[in-house]
Amino acid sequence: MIGYGVCVGPTDLFDRICRPGIERVRTPGSPLFTMRHQRSMFEAYNAIFDQAAANSDVTGLVMLHDDVELRKNPVDVAGPVFEDESVGMLGSLGGSDTVSLAWWNEKSTRRGRVADYDKVHDHGAGRFEVHAVDDVILCVNRWVIENVRFPQGHYRGFEGLGVILATLVRAAGKRVMVEDLQDVMHHNAGRGFNGLKDWRHNELRWQREFFDLGPLERVGNHLEDLAVPAIPARIAARRLALRAAGRGHEVSDGESGDPAIDALVDGWYRRCRRLRGRMTV
Repeated sequence: MIGYGVCVGPTDLFDRICRPGIERVRTPGSPLFTMRHQRSMFEAYNAIFDQAAANSDVTGLVMLHDDVELRKNPVDVAGPVFEDESVGMLGSLGGSDTVSLAWWNEKSTRRGRVADYDKVHDHGAGRFEVHAVDDVILCVNRWVIENVRFPQGHYRGFEGLGVILATLVRAAGKRVMVEDLQDVMHHNAGRGFNGLKDWRHNELRWQREFFDLGPLERVGNHLEDLAVPAIPARIAARRLALRAAGRGHEVSDGESGDPAIDALVDGWYRRCRRLRGRMTV
């Protein structure tokens, strides 16, 4: 029996969108695990895995954001995929050759499909093996539930979980796949990040753990980590410079739409691309 897990945020999205979709499609008796009032999605997912591991009837989990509406049951896709014991994780959207938590920047490797609030992200039908998964919705099998956890206190906030979990699963010897999980609708309110400081902190920690960084790259990584608390001030300074140049009204085509934020994130991605060390799993 495959259950469901949700880290529930402070809005009414879960009760208005997510829970009704789960109740509509799930098999009677399949459990729904929720964690509320969380400061870290990493800790919330660890707790949900612990709860599911204690239930011997649970063979897998569908983990989804609280703004995701299920119109069909993703278990119909995940169940057959997990019959292959070499596969530990299945997502709806993902990519490969990942050097950054911004996995979508590796445009030629993007695979899978999901409908977003204003468009469909369609990168091919079928089943594909990938290195990274978008955490908007993902499925894990019983082996992952029992054996994979985020290191306590290592990652924080809500950014990059899908990429990091996929890396942990692959490091443990299991494969990660993507396939269209059947009419998933992501009702996210708009563009942006849930915490830029957490994003960069998690990205740097992930690279230290899973990349064969050289000595100088490792020193640079630690120095950048020390600079993470200054990120809000850097963004504020960029916005002031844009306003002074008469460009305060501009909207970028990046992840957030805010040119000050997207310029900073794009700079991080360029530094990631310049790393000589690459992922070791």
